[in-house]
Amino acid sequence: MSVQFSPVIAAQERGTGGAFSVKALDLAGVGDSASPVIVLDDFRVSDRPFPPHPHAGFAAVTYVFEDSPGGLRSRDSLGNHVVTGPGGIVWTQTGRGLIHEELPADSDREPHGLQIFVNLSSKNKLAAPQMLRLEAHQVPEWRSEDGDRVRVLVGSFRGISSALIPVEPFHLLDVELQREISFELQNAYNAIVYVVDGSVRVLAHGRRQALSGGNAVALSGGGGPVTLAAPHPSHLFMLSGPLIGEPLVVHGSFMMNTRSQIDAAINRFESGKMGHVAPFSDD
Repeated sequence: MSVQFSPVIAAQERGTGGAFSVKALDLAGVGDSASPVIVLDDFRVSDRPFPPHPHAGFAAVTYVFEDSPGGLRSRDSLGNHVVTGPGGIVWTQTGRGLIHEELPADSDREPHGLQIFVNLSSKNKLAAPQMLRLEAHQVPEWRSEDGDRVRVLVGSFRGISSALIPVEPFHLLDVELQREISFELQNAYNAIVYVVDGSVRVLAHGRRQALSGGNAVALSGGGGPVTLAAPHPSHLFMLSGPLIGEPLVVHGSFMMNTRSQIDAAINRFESGKMGHVAPFSDD
């Protein structure tokens, strides 16, 4: 089976009064072609727009762009309280549930990054929650003679593997493209190519799709080689993981397989079993 292309997904601007603004990709519009990715937001945040809140049933991933003006502070009910600088990544496997908060590390510097929600299959919906992270200097890189640069945030590329290993397979690559690179889309996997800046041609099985900044395309249908080519320097992300062909029920920040699992997650939260995050003070 050949690789299939979704329609182009254009990022839509939205925000919350200026404190949190995103270019949000409507992945629901391409159905299972985006699985296991549920949410993909290119965000900027200032102040503290969201209080501590619960998550369950998926992985909440935040990557801080290398050129971000500031870093991100992440706190959770597991007792983690970390600051991730530009070029770093935080991967929170929410599993059966935890309380979580993210805010700028410095009040006068606005972080810029990607927020990604990655679905978990039924066998891991109730796994123990865990925070995984890498700082910029811990992210391995691949470079070509043409100047193409790939930061391997999660998964692997051309024999280079990340030390961040989620409970389920996933690939997340931050690509600075000068000319072109190719990757192999594994059988039964989907991929998303999101262009931040510049323009990119996506080629697979004789088909091609041109993407400009702020646009994405989902790839599905079967394994095979995919080439990403740029007429001039461009910045993009490639996300890839196995298709999860299971029911998905979403209630706020709970993402489960059934309504009864949602009700159970709500009960765990309301009864305090997801823990608590103490009020934050930067005094």
